[in-house]
Amino acid sequence: MSGRGRGGGGGYSGGGGYGGAAGGGARGGGGGGGGGDRGYGGGGGGRGGGGGYGGGGGGGYGGGGGGGGRGGGRGYEGGGGGRGGGGGYGGGGGGRGGGGGGVVSPAAAAATLDAILKSAKSLTAPVNVETTPDGRPLGVTRRPNAGSVGRAVQLLANYFALATTPAFPGQAYHYDVEIRSVEAAGGAGGGRGGGRGGGRGGGRGGGRGGRGGGGVAAAPATPEEEAAAAAAGEDLPPRLAHRIMATAAAAHGWPVGAWRFDGRKNLYLPGELLPREVRDWAVALKPREGERGDREKGFVVTTKWVACVGLAQLQDYLARRQHTAPRDAMQALDVVIRHAFVVDPRCTVIGRGFYYCDEGVMPLGGGAEVWSGFQQSFKAVQAGLMLNLDSAFAAFMSARPLPELLAEGAGVRGGPAQLAAADPHRLRAAARALVGFKVEFPMPGGRSRRKALAGLSEAGADRTMFMNEKEGREMSVAEYFRTTGRPLRHPGLPCANVGDRRRAVFIPVELCTVVAGQRRMKLDSNQSAGMITAAKQDPPVKKDACVKQAKKVADALGAAGTEKCWGLKLAPGMLPLSGRVLPNPVLQYGDPQAFDAGPLGSWNLRNVKFVDPRALDSWAVAVMMNQADVDFDGDNSLWQFLEDLSGGMMRCGMRVASPVAAGSTDSPPVEFGGMPGGGGRGGGRGIEATMRAAADAAAARYKKPAQLVLVVLPEKTAEEYREVKRVSDIELGIPSQVVVASKARIGYRAFKGGGPQYCANVAMKINNKLGGVNVTLSGGLRNMPVLGGAGALPFMIMGADVTHPTGAAARADARDPSVAAVVASLDQSLGRWASRVLLQAGRQEVITGMGGATKELLLEFYRANKQTKPQRLVMYRDGVSEGQFEQVLAEEYTALRRACRELEDGYRPAITFVVVQKRHNTRLLPSPDDRGAADPKGNVVPGTVVDSGITAPDGFDFYLNSHAGLQGTNKPAHYHVLVDEIGFGADGMQLLTYWLCYLYQRTTKSVSYCPPAYYADRAAFRGRTLLAASSSASDSASESASRGGRGAAEGGASAPPTFAGIHRNLTNVLYFM
Repeated sequence: MSGRGRGGGGGYSGGGGYGGAAGGGARGGGGGGGGGDRGYGGGGGGRGGGGGYGGGGGGGYGGGGGGGGRGGGRGYEGGGGGRGGGGGYGGGGGGRGGGGGGVVSPAAAAATLDAILKSAKSLTAPVNVETTPDGRPLGVTRRPNAGSVGRAVQLLANYFALATTPAFPGQAYHYDVEIRSVEAAGGAGGGRGGGRGGGRGGGRGGGRGGRGGGGVAAAPATPEEEAAAAAAGEDLPPRLAHRIMATAAAAHGWPVGAWRFDGRKNLYLPGELLPREVRDWAVALKPREGERGDREKGFVVTTKWVACVGLAQLQDYLARRQHTAPRDAMQALDVVIRHAFVVDPRCTVIGRGFYYCDEGVMPLGGGAEVWSGFQQSFKAVQAGLMLNLDSAFAAFMSARPLPELLAEGAGVRGGPAQLAAADPHRLRAAARALVGFKVEFPMPGGRSRRKALAGLSEAGADRTMFMNEKEGREMSVAEYFRTTGRPLRHPGLPCANVGDRRRAVFIPVELCTVVAGQRRMKLDSNQSAGMITAAKQDPPVKKDACVKQAKKVADALGAAGTEKCWGLKLAPGMLPLSGRVLPNPVLQYGDPQAFDAGPLGSWNLRNVKFVDPRALDSWAVAVMMNQADVDFDGDNSLWQFLEDLSGGMMRCGMRVASPVAAGSTDSPPVEFGGMPGGGGRGGGRGIEATMRAAADAAAARYKKPAQLVLVVLPEKTAEEYREVKRVSDIELGIPSQVVVASKARIGYRAFKGGGPQYCANVAMKINNKLGGVNVTLSGGLRNMPVLGGAGALPFMIMGADVTHPTGAAARADARDPSVAAVVASLDQSLGRWASRVLLQAGRQEVITGMGGATKELLLEFYRANKQTKPQRLVMYRDGVSEGQFEQVLAEEYTALRRACRELEDGYRPAITFVVVQKRHNTRLLPSPDDRGAADPKGNVVPGTVVDSGITAPDGFDFYLNSHAGLQGTNKPAHYHVLVDEIGFGADGMQLLTYWLCYLYQRTTKSVSYCPPAYYADRAAFRGRTLLAASSSASDSASESASRGGRGAAEGGASAPPTFAGIHRNLTNVLYFM
C-alpha cells in the first residue's frame, strides 16, 4: 500500500503499519511519502480465553476464575454526550479544577467532611429487619428516623390534595365485566377477559396493537374492526367498551355518575347498586355518524360481583395503623378519577397520559406532530390523598395525503406529481418509515376503509398487474379504476400495499390518506429535536401548566359526578413542602488531592490529573472514512485531532505510547477502512476487518497486545456503532473508543466540535476502559458515610437493571429476550467496577440470574482485594415498580443471600437493598418565598432532598435531586430502602447516595441518579446493543445460507435472538462507558 508518510523512517505504523519507508519531515512540513506496500497483519484477534458468560467460577472463595459476563453502555462515545455528559476540560473558572468551588487543602477537606458527618443526627439507626424462618424479609423496611443534615428550603411539589366529603364511601363494590357481541354470546363463550368470573384486577390491556414498523401504535379502530373483535371474542378497544357500558347504563337505569369502568373488565360503584349475582345486560349500539350501514349492533354486558374494596383502609394506612398500602383501594380510586377523561371523545388515552389534538399542536415534519396533554396518578402519601399531575407530550401522525409524505421523505421537489421520478432507494426508505401506519382510502358507495400500510408496489399503478377474477383476465390497477369510473390523475405513481405477507392488496397512493391520531413511536433526529423543544418547560412554565391542568381536572371531576357520588374534590393549589439541601462532598484527583465541586455540582479538568491514570502502551486507530477526507495537514485533520487527544490524555496524567505532537514524527498505527461502498485506502473492507488490522498493527508495533482501538466513524449511525461494539466486546476483547468525525472536528466538512473539552471527556472514558480511576471521595474510606470511618468493614456496592424489548421488536417476536445487568465495585475507591450481563425471558423484570452473577462478582472482589470478603453489600436496583417490591424481595434479595451462603458456609454479610425509580412524574420546584432554593435556571439546586409530605407513610423512601438541569425542569430520583441490615439512618443513606452521584467516572458533573444503578443501566443497554448486532450478523449469515438452500418460510421459525458473551478481558473494567 502506498500513502503519505509522516516523516523519515517508519511511516505511520512503524514496523508493519501502513506507509512503508516514507520520506519527508515532521507532520506539517516537507513532503509526501514514498511507496511501500504493507500486508495486513496475520492472525485474528479471536475471542481470547474464557469468553462467554459463566466461564470459570470456582466453588467458593479462593476458587477458580469468575465468569465473563456481558455488559455494555448506551449511545455513541466521545464528547460527553447523554445523561451526565459534559464538563470536561474547559468551562468557566480558572486554575485547577475550575468551574467548581476551588482547590482546598487535604486537611481542610478532612475537617469539612468530619464536620458534616458529626452534624448528622440520623447517620445510623438500629437494625430492625423481621424475617421468615428461611431468612426472607417479612416486609419493606420502615423509616428509622427523620433526616436532619443540610440547609432547610421551602419547595412546591406537583401534587394536589384530594379532599374527601361526607359522600366518600367506606367501600367500593367491585364487579367483573365481560362484553361480547350477540353472535359471540350465543356461541361458545369467549369475550373480554376469557370468560366470566375472571377475578379482581385481571383483564387484558386495552386496544389492539398496530402492525409493523416499529414506530407505530394502534390507530383508531374502524367500526368493522370493532365488530370483528367483538364477534371473535377479542378484547375490544377501550373507547368502544366505554360506549357499550354507557349505553347499558342508560338503557338499564344504572345510577347516573356513579359507575366507573377501566375500559377492560373492572367496574366500581360506591354502593351495592347492581345485583351481586351474574347478570346479563342486553345492549343495542346505534351506529355513529359516518359509519357504514344503519343497523344497530347487539352486545351483551355480563357483570358479576367480585368483592367489596375497603376504601377506609386508606385512612388506616395514612395514619400508619396499616403497614402496607391497600393496592386494591388505590386501584379503585385511580379508576374513579381517570373515568372522566377516558370517556372524553376529544381525549386520546395512552397509558397514564391524556392527550388532546386541539391544544398546542406542533408539527415535527414527516407527517408527525406533537400533542400536549397531562399525566396523572393517584397517591396515598404522608400529606394525605393526592393527585400527581404533570405535563405530557407525545408524537402522533397528522392527516396527510400519502403521496405528500412519500415525496417529503424521499426529498422529491415539485410535490407528489414528481414522485414517479424519485430515487427508488430513497422512496423505499420513505415508505419503510410509514409501514404499519393505517391509511384511509375511498370505497364504492361513498364508504371508506382503513388498512395498515405494508409497503409499495414495485411499479406504477399503470404497470402493477392483478388477476380480475370477475372478468377472467389480468389488468393493471390503473385500468381497473378507469373501467370502474374512477380514473387516476397520476397512474404512474406506485400503489400502496395494504394487504399482508400472504396476499398483497394494492391501492393507488393518490387515493390514500394517513389516518390522524396514530402514535408515532420512532422519530428521526430532526423530529426528536423538535420533540425535545416542544416538551421543554422551565420551572415557572411547568408550575403554571400543572396548576392549569389541576383546574381542568377539578372541573371534570365535578361534571362527571365524582364529587357528588364518590365524595372526592380536588384542591387547586400545589402542595408546599419542606426540604433540605445536602452538603456537597469534597472530591479527590491525583492532583489536586482535594477540591470543592461547588454549589451547582459541576467542575472541569483544567490542570487536573486522574486518581489512577493508566498507561496506554499499545493502541491503534481504525478510520471508517476515505483517507483523502481526513489525511491532510492542518486544522480539521485526523492528525490534529490525534494531537489534541494525545495531549489531553497526558495532561490528565496518562502515559501515551506514540503521542501525536507538533514537530514529531510519531503516531500510533492507523488503518483506513474507507466509506461503505466507497473507495479510499482500505477499499470499504468493513469494520471488523479494519479493526482487526488495527489491533494486529498495534501488537506488531509495540510488541504487546493492543489495549485500545480508537474508531473514527463519519456520522452517528446506530448500525455501524453496534458493529464496532460487537467486534471489540465479543470478538477481540479489546476496548474500543468511538469518535464521530462531525463531533470531533475531523474532515474537511467538520466545522465544529473537538477541542480540549471534547478530548478531556474522551480521555476519561479511555482511562476507565484501561482499568483506571478518574475521581474519588477526598479521604477515601475515612469519610464514606456509614460505610467508612474507624474500624470500617470491607464493603461492595452493587447495581442492577433490566432493559426490555420495545416497539416492533417486542411485537415481532414474543421470544425477544430482556437483558439484565449486575455491576459491583471492586475496591473502596468506587472507581473500579465489574459487570455481568444476562439474557432472560422477555418483559420479565425480576432478574433470574441474580444469584449466579452475584457469586461471580463476589469472587472478583475477593481476588482484587487480597482474598478479602466484603462484609457489607449495598444494592441499588433500578427500574422496579412499587407493585413489584415484594416479589423482588422474595426473589432477588433471597438470591443475594443464597449466593453468599453457596460461596462459604456461615458467610452472611449485611445487605441493604435500595430501589431507584426514575420513571415517575414527581417534580420539585423552588417556593417563590425561598430564593435560596433555586439555581440560576429556576430549578431546585443539587442536593435537594425531600423525605416527608410526598413520601410513603410507613416506608423508608426519599426524593433526591442530585444534578443541575441543562434545560427544562429537573426530575428527582426516588429511592426506596426495601431492606437495611447495615443500619443506615436517614442522613446516612441520603448522604451516601448523594455523594456517590459525584463519582460517576465519565463526567465532571454530579449525575441525576447514583452511579451503581447508572452503570447497570448502561451495561444492560450495551447488552441490548450487542444483541441487535449479533442478530443482524446472524440474519446476514442465514440469508447467505438460504441462497443455497431453503428459505425462512420453508425452514421454519427462526431461533430466538442471542449473543455470545462479553470477552473475559473486559468484564472487570468499565468498557461500556
